[in-house]
Amino acid sequence: MSRYRFSLAEEGDDAALRERMARDVLEGHIAVSFRRDPSYFAGASVQGGQAQVIKCLDQRTGQLVGMGARMLLPAWINGEAATLGYLADLRGDPAHRGGTLLARGYRFLRQLHEQQPVPLYYSVILEGNDLALKNIAQGRAGLPVYAPLGRMLTPAIHLDLPRRPVKLSGIRLQQARPERLDEIFAFIRREYARKQFAPRYAPADLVNGRLRGLRVEDIHLAVRGNELVGVLAAWDQKDFRQTHVERYSPGLARLRPLYNLLSRMTPLKPLPEPGARIPYFYLALCAVAEDDPDVFRTLLAHVYSRYRKGPWHYFIAGLHEAHPMSKVLQEYRRIPAGGHLFAVHYPEDQTAFDALDGRLPHVEMGAV
Repeated sequence: MSRYRFSLAEEGDDAALRERMARDVLEGHIAVSFRRDPSYFAGASVQGGQAQVIKCLDQRTGQLVGMGARMLLPAWINGEAATLGYLADLRGDPAHRGGTLLARGYRFLRQLHEQQPVPLYYSVILEGNDLALKNIAQGRAGLPVYAPLGRMLTPAIHLDLPRRPVKLSGIRLQQARPERLDEIFAFIRREYARKQFAPRYAPADLVNGRLRGLRVEDIHLAVRGNELVGVLAAWDQKDFRQTHVERYSPGLARLRPLYNLLSRMTPLKPLPEPGARIPYFYLALCAVAEDDPDVFRTLLAHVYSRYRKGPWHYFIAGLHEAHPMSKVLQEYRRIPAGGHLFAVHYPEDQTAFDALDGRLPHVEMGAV
């Protein structure tokens, strides 16, 4: 009998899945872990309409030593409504990596795909995850094709120092209201349809789990005359998805006490203790008519000013490197970060990949 067994995770596996997520650390000057307390599956609801989580058990010990998720979600492909796959949360115990486990996991994924096929998947591999890039994105035998689509820029924008407000002639900034949700989401759908792989959202997603935790009052609008021309939301996911500091580099560890002392006398936010949660929110529902950088700049400054004095230390943006609005992010003090975006497909679906019409990719980073 094989030592390792692959199967679909169930609710009873939730604690083991959360432990596996917490144990895997993304190294860097600030080493972090991505967690899903109090429920992995509740956190996974924002990633897709349907979640299939593959678990790998060591049958000698009963320990969950590996996992990965296949999500299916309503999205836009070439401007048409479609079901898109998303591959996420690939995790493995270092003591069990190597050998054939990765290939066996992908064989199980292939079985799921054959039972419920989709033409295309996407995946985002964060910068710094060199092992995943080496093992997954370089055409290893038995794996689907990972075709690079450029970088997603995901800087952590510091929410601390005051900034001058940005005003744009003819633009009024408003807070969303429940009675306007149909109009707001119609605008988002129209703008997202111009992007490749963007999610298809509806007002019901605010209550069904896909936009779990996003409050109506945290959706901000740019209006010109009576026309909606921009949407930007602040999505705090601390109640179901968290990022924790595991450790600092030696240099940052030495600097942290002095920096935190300075934060007591200035608007700077302190660096959290190792093991603590990082207070942040995601920018979400980022939709601007004609991708106008000036409208985006105005909305972004409004969000910054509104949330700067709150409990958050950062907000996480998410725009493709080729997006016309991405340069606006460079106007803010930030911690640079990003991820490599891939279109993923099996050889028999090469036609679907070849049919992609060159639209600018967009993925919701709060759902990655």
